[in-house]
Amino acid sequence: MADSISRQFAHWAAALKYEDLPPAVVDKVKALALMALTSAPLGSVTARGKAAMQLAKAEEARPNGATILTDGDTATRLGAAFANSEVMWASGLIDSYRMLTHPGPALIPAALVNAELEGKSGKDVIVALAAGYEFLTRLCDDFIPATAAQGFRPGPIYATMGAAMVSAKVLGLDEEGFMSAIDLAANMAGGLLSGGGATAIHEPNAARQGVAAALLARRGDLKGSETSIEGPSGFYKTFAGTNKGDVAIAFGGPMDIDLASVTEGLGSTYKLLNIMFRMYPTAGYNQPVIDLIVEMMNEHGVNTADLDVVEVSMNYIENLYPSPEAFGRADSRRAGDQTKFFIANAAVYGGFPVVGGKTFAPAGTDLTKDPAINDFIANHSKVIPVWGHPMFSPSVTLKLKDGRAFFGHYPYARMEWTFDQLVEHLQECLPGYPGGKAAMDRLVSTVRGLDGLASVAPVVQVLQP
Repeated sequence: MADSISRQFAHWAAALKYEDLPPAVVDKVKALALMALTSAPLGSVTARGKAAMQLAKAEEARPNGATILTDGDTATRLGAAFANSEVMWASGLIDSYRMLTHPGPALIPAALVNAELEGKSGKDVIVALAAGYEFLTRLCDDFIPATAAQGFRPGPIYATMGAAMVSAKVLGLDEEGFMSAIDLAANMAGGLLSGGGATAIHEPNAARQGVAAALLARRGDLKGSETSIEGPSGFYKTFAGTNKGDVAIAFGGPMDIDLASVTEGLGSTYKLLNIMFRMYPTAGYNQPVIDLIVEMMNEHGVNTADLDVVEVSMNYIENLYPSPEAFGRADSRRAGDQTKFFIANAAVYGGFPVVGGKTFAPAGTDLTKDPAINDFIANHSKVIPVWGHPMFSPSVTLKLKDGRAFFGHYPYARMEWTFDQLVEHLQECLPGYPGGKAAMDRLVSTVRGLDGLASVAPVVQVLQP
């Protein structure tokens, strides 16, 4: 009989070494770290970021504790993890996997606070992040729509698990310690699709809970359940509605998932390589829509006045974002209507601003009330949800008033950026990036050399005021 899912992950993670990681994985982990760390200064100037830092200092200040990034004061390990996550999450500049998880704002803070207080090296951080990201991506891969359909927001549910794995690795736990950390994290995960503002603390709470799970596991007196993932009352049964793999809804793949696929190829293939980077403050599937429309209009010399209709075909589940259950709520917004808003911005103004980046519409324009945008939404945009259409891979047809039409497709792989590709895209956050290009260049250089650092002190210092 095969080992349980938890046991397989615990055995692999406990033994994982830097030398085991392929160069592409090391590069990707550095890119993921850079994305999260770049977002911290941008989020630190927001009201939410400031409030989180103030709360940590007011309630959990601790001399010689973990550093609150961009602030410099110190707090408890858990307090700093929460605050650092919030300043990253608040910017909207985040990574994304399978539409509804955003690991970076939870996993990166968990790695840093533990590495800082445990005196770990940059290589230790890279290995821990590789373990945590891979655990998260494999665990949630085919189960995300089913989790959302249960009424849970998948992001914090799976991020708690990933943050626990990261923390356990930085803390140097053995296989049994990992088993306990996984079980504890499964009991501490949470986050609802209930509407309101609580989503603002979902990923920060996941970071805090993941760190706490590993710290509790390090005590050694809380033995983890062998089947905390696939047991009859375990993680999958609770958060996806099944512990057999027979999901009620999927992105278009199998509706009967073989649970053995969760760990198949573990250690030899890395799903973390498929994580994309979300530049725009909107659901990630809108990013390729914006970019593709702008590219096509430039390529074919099409002006806004030439357009009759812009048609976008996309994954059926993306059109039900954030969940097929969400449309019973009075405050829900149909995802296709949201996508039409970004279609209109791309077609009318030639793009949409990234956080800290240039604006496209005239200064002072309220895009939600702009007549040109609303006219394009109502009369010139169409979203076609297609069952089984590849995720984050829209197809666009520009139908012109003169009868011509142009077709384009945006494959998801275009957003699986390497470190250098991410650096290029992050330049779009200038000139609004705190500290300007010099500050960003220092951060890029520090993260690029992460595996050569004896401690994470340079990473922490480069973000200080």
